[in-house]
Amino acid sequence: MNQLALKTGVQKVKNITINDYINYIFVLYAFLLPISRGAISILSALLFILWLFSNDFKKKIEFIKSNRVILYFFAFIGFSLLSLFWSSDASDGLEYIRKYWYFLVILVIATTIQKRFIEYVISAFLAGMLISEIISYSIFFELIQWKHGNSNDPTPFMNHLQYSMFLAFASLLLLNKFFHEQQTKWKIFYFLYFLTVTSNLFVNGGRTGQAAFVISIFLVGFLNIKNKVLAFLSILALVVIIFYTAYSVSPVFKNRFDASVAETQSIIQKREFCGSFGSRLGLWIVGSEIFLENPIVGSGVVKSMDEMRDHIKASHPDKDCIARLPSYHNIYVQSAVHLGIIGLFLYLMIFYSILKLRIENRYYFNLMIIFVSVYSVSSLVETMFHEQFSAALLTLFSGIFIAQNRIENEA
Repeated sequence: MNQLALKTGVQKVKNITINDYINYIFVLYAFLLPISRGAISILSALLFILWLFSNDFKKKIEFIKSNRVILYFFAFIGFSLLSLFWSSDASDGLEYIRKYWYFLVILVIATTIQKRFIEYVISAFLAGMLISEIISYSIFFELIQWKHGNSNDPTPFMNHLQYSMFLAFASLLLLNKFFHEQQTKWKIFYFLYFLTVTSNLFVNGGRTGQAAFVISIFLVGFLNIKNKVLAFLSILALVVIIFYTAYSVSPVFKNRFDASVAETQSIIQKREFCGSFGSRLGLWIVGSEIFLENPIVGSGVVKSMDEMRDHIKASHPDKDCIARLPSYHNIYVQSAVHLGIIGLFLYLMIFYSILKLRIENRYYFNLMIIFVSVYSVSSLVETMFHEQFSAALLTLFSGIFIAQNRIENEA
């Protein structure tokens, strides 16, 4: 009997294909994505290498050639590489572009993930977020000391801008699950988890994710509640309750909210651009002027901000305080400056193509719209496409949406 069981077990192992191993690694990739930079790099490389030797490789290449999302991803990256020919510093630009290799995993996810693994991957991502959240709360309540983050900014693994986007998306993912779940016990679980993630969002200093959350939560309501008036009023009431509670309970949120109001008044009344939002606004103004100098193809990709600093020195000496910033803190402005109208168009078409994917499953269709909303709004104040954690998040979920479209068409 033991020998028979052993033979059966050995046979099962022999029957496991490279595609199966890739799907198991996907789950690990999704789990570690919110909590480990090293894991993102190692697993991205491993997934891509395994994919090169996977089953039905020629068929996968044909699928890639026919998928507009993937084509626009790599058209944008290809045009970025081409821009090195007119960039002021090609080696510096190449250093900037090298981070885009993380997007190779989109090819793997889109062509290889199996239907039954998609929900495992999403659950693994939420499990990783839960670990991150527990550590974040522990930092906030000063139960532990952490090398990255403190009680005023409890972001354990990434900067607060990216972490707030992760939290905003995870909270709305859970709310979407709440609407689609049939079993009461799981509905309760998802709603309670939604509340803890949302609370974590508002005890952190990332106003980026908070803004994306407020805008995108209305989409969740409109997508899942048939009566649109009821959807608007119920979501508005929920937002008011969340904001009032956050303002009353979270000193971090209260201080940053009050600072935002004071800074906005200072920008309007005194034209001061040295605060957190004001410096970004000043950068966008400067970036738009640089864009107009080379509106078609841009000035070429570079990692440094020397061009911006030279422009400020020559044309805006009153905005000298913004010259210290390392990027335009807006992927749309940065893409326009580097790559002109052509590059900005290619970037926007990535997300338009995602939204145009035909997905019949309502849960995944809603999730696709929610993700694009959160990511796009967050990118207004940060170069999310270019940062490791947020690029990996885009890789994972855009790959899932493409795969869901592929699976439905194969059925």
